[in-house]
Amino acid sequence: MPVYKNEKAKGDKKWYYQFYTGKIKNGVRERVTKRGFKTKKEAEKAMIEARAAYQKGEYLEPSKKLYGEYFLEWLKSKRNLAESTIDQYDSYFRTHIEQGIGHIPLAKITAHDIELFVDSLQKKGLAPATVKRIFSVIHASLHSAEKKELIRKNVANKVEKPQASTRRELVVWEPDFVSDFLKQTKGKSRYWIAIYLAIMTGMRQGEILGMRWSDIDFEKRNLTIQQTVTKKRQIKPGAKTKLSMRSVALSPETIEVLKEHRKNVIVPEMVKLGPDYQKNDLVVCTNFGGPVTSRAIQKVWDSFLKQTGAPKITFHDLRHTHASLLIKQGVHIKVISERLGHSSVSITMDTYGHLMPNMQEDAAAGLDSLIKTTSTNR
Repeated sequence: MPVYKNEKAKGDKKWYYQFYTGKIKNGVRERVTKRGFKTKKEAEKAMIEARAAYQKGEYLEPSKKLYGEYFLEWLKSKRNLAESTIDQYDSYFRTHIEQGIGHIPLAKITAHDIELFVDSLQKKGLAPATVKRIFSVIHASLHSAEKKELIRKNVANKVEKPQASTRRELVVWEPDFVSDFLKQTKGKSRYWIAIYLAIMTGMRQGEILGMRWSDIDFEKRNLTIQQTVTKKRQIKPGAKTKLSMRSVALSPETIEVLKEHRKNVIVPEMVKLGPDYQKNDLVVCTNFGGPVTSRAIQKVWDSFLKQTGAPKITFHDLRHTHASLLIKQGVHIKVISERLGHSSVSITMDTYGHLMPNMQEDAAAGLDSLIKTTSTNR
């Protein structure tokens, strides 16, 4: 059998196979060689598969392109994905994939390589859900490579899919704590308004950063979400989904807080800079009118948590806090769903249903006020 062991090869993958195709190319008998097997048995099995594929005309010449190079080309071609999703995948690549398996040739990447990579992510302490998403991205990219016949098969199919743990328990603040927190932090940063709006409207961070003064109807106390700001500080028309393009009612106090912010922060800067002020019409903006980065908001958020000694929650948890405040008031779940811009009420129920422990009890007790079957002794 034309299977050999190269004692000079580095590491433990010293076995390789080689066979002649029966064709002559440039006066030389054409042969196929593939290296990098740990055992003779693995090499023999791979050679048998390669020979069979060659006879059927299905053999693919191994590509010398690195997986990292291919991944970036694949990501660039995904024009149907939302920009935020593209940014997330790119972040996975730069932070984890590139250094983990990006250096391996696309044609030589194995299921074992991916298993070791997944293990390394888990050892880093990444959340199970994050590990699962990164694996799914790798699987999708290799699936595309298989369809384009760049590789014979998607080796990720042989890897057990990482399991995400149960959903993280939502951490929300109580009404009294929210009030104290806002009072303690007000006036300590121009970006305080973003935190206030997250609590009072339940909007996503990108929606808050993309909010314009022209989107607000001060008389009807209503705002319309029509654009967002991406993590790359780009203003993007539209929202996360079609249902995210929505109207959100504002409380009387929220209207007054917005007016105060415009009067004390925005207008003075517009007057000071004059024509140099960027006319983006943004409510939350830099001191020259430009869009704000999520990093800038995060820096202020972390500072406020430290200053107040508040329980550590994420900025996004303020959206959950908003939902919990509405639930405490007995607001109908459909109204909450509409305010949050969920694609369906079922998503809202799945996310916040556990915050309504007394709903069935209250419903059962309420029936007694309608139906009377027992007599009352007077």
